[in-house]
Amino acid sequence: MELEKRKIYMDRMKYKAGTQIALEDDRNLQDNKPDIARVLGQKGYIRLEELKPAADHVTMRGKLHYRVLYQSDEDQEICSVDGSIPFEEQVHMDGIGAEELVQARWELEDMTIGMINSRKLSIQAVACFELFAEELYEEEVPVSLPEMPRETGVECRKQTLDTAGITVLKKDIFRVREEMELPQSCPNISSLIWEDVELSALEFRAVEEKILVKGEVKAFFLYVPQSEEAGAQVFSTTIPVSGAVDCQGCMEDLITDIRYQVSQQEVEIQEDFDGERRVLSLEMVLDLYIKMYREEKIEILADCYGLQKEVRLERQETEYRTKMVRCAGKYRLAEEVPAEGVPAGAKLIHYQASVQREGQTQTDEGVEILGAVEADFLLQDETDKKFYRLHAGIPFKYLLETSGITAADFGNLKICLENLAVAGTGENWEVKGILSFEMSAFRRAKEEMIREIEFVEPDTEKYKKTPGMVGYVVRSGDSLWDIGKRYMVSLESLKEMNHLSKDEVHAGDKMLIIR
Repeated sequence: MELEKRKIYMDRMKYKAGTQIALEDDRNLQDNKPDIARVLGQKGYIRLEELKPAADHVTMRGKLHYRVLYQSDEDQEICSVDGSIPFEEQVHMDGIGAEELVQARWELEDMTIGMINSRKLSIQAVACFELFAEELYEEEVPVSLPEMPRETGVECRKQTLDTAGITVLKKDIFRVREEMELPQSCPNISSLIWEDVELSALEFRAVEEKILVKGEVKAFFLYVPQSEEAGAQVFSTTIPVSGAVDCQGCMEDLITDIRYQVSQQEVEIQEDFDGERRVLSLEMVLDLYIKMYREEKIEILADCYGLQKEVRLERQETEYRTKMVRCAGKYRLAEEVPAEGVPAGAKLIHYQASVQREGQTQTDEGVEILGAVEADFLLQDETDKKFYRLHAGIPFKYLLETSGITAADFGNLKICLENLAVAGTGENWEVKGILSFEMSAFRRAKEEMIREIEFVEPDTEKYKKTPGMVGYVVRSGDSLWDIGKRYMVSLESLKEMNHLSKDEVHAGDKMLIIR
């Protein structure tokens, strides 16, 4: 007999693989660059240019772009040098074909840039990649029996499932275009020496047919002014960003799971209305990986038995995603950092920091997270001419209590660094900050669900041997449903005969059962 069923749409990982790539290069300075006396800062980022699937493997091509800020002894000049290291890697993914849509996430796990001599730099880095292809699939759950003649006589029991079915799975982009104008106190720009631009507090909110994006851009610039007598100038600002991404099927009641990576970023110097070079134009492109889920309660057919005929049920284990669980925690960082060569009166003008996650382990209490905060502080002496770099590598170990989330659940861990600050007057400076941890996960659930149902004539001999009236003493673990099913009696009859107002019985209760 065909059951009435409902579909739940789910997503799952079809193919997944990870790899690490070691990248290294030696870089000579250009002839027009002054010698390196001190390295003041470094940054690097991956730009993936091609991701091409083929039979059982994916070819990955891209570049590690790096930049180094340094100061020379000659006139204390501040300079930067940049470059890139190309890479190509074949990643084995068993079973994948050329038609699959492969996505990638990556992280620059470690990058070290050091001086070989005053004209040469050594660049070493490790990039970690996760490649994956996802697919949508559907699970069918039984919700009811078809309409049947009254004389068939069937008792049905329903059960409520908390489900989270996927409604949107797509990839898109979000563009950030912003202009930042220098305040009147800053001289005009001749050329940029260094910039550090990052998005923070980015939030996504689902509305009808759109995703609203809100956050802020924190930007720091070190530049050469047009006036020759002035030294290197500093400009920093924070500006809000907002926008929307069209998304068919998006609704306000959906749960969003959106991850992003910066795929492009450019900063250009532009003229203001007076024709002066005082405007910095930013264009940034974010690759968005969008998933949206709807949490709902679905009433399914959990069991049934016949009053006139025997019912044979065929069951099959079904896995589905249930309610989202969120948990959060904070960890306070505090570390003393040696500051050899940094004068007592130096002032902090900028810092850049990243959180390196080194591992996570599931425990009975939650998820234990190991990692380190790598931070570079750029300081300037009282004369505003000489710059210093202060580096801090602060390890951390934190137990995030996860309210029953297990390693088998779908987890998305976010770590944010907040309120980072450094202060000091002597050889040791103190670095403080707060790490904010947040994990959201859909729990997995399994249920033996009815797939097929068949009504058959009861065993006549067995039926004749069963007495028409039974005095029954309820045993531990019995339910009214179990008793009715065992004797093929309706629940309503059992309650009426035994003056029960609820579907509850207790061990030791005496019942009269009349077939």
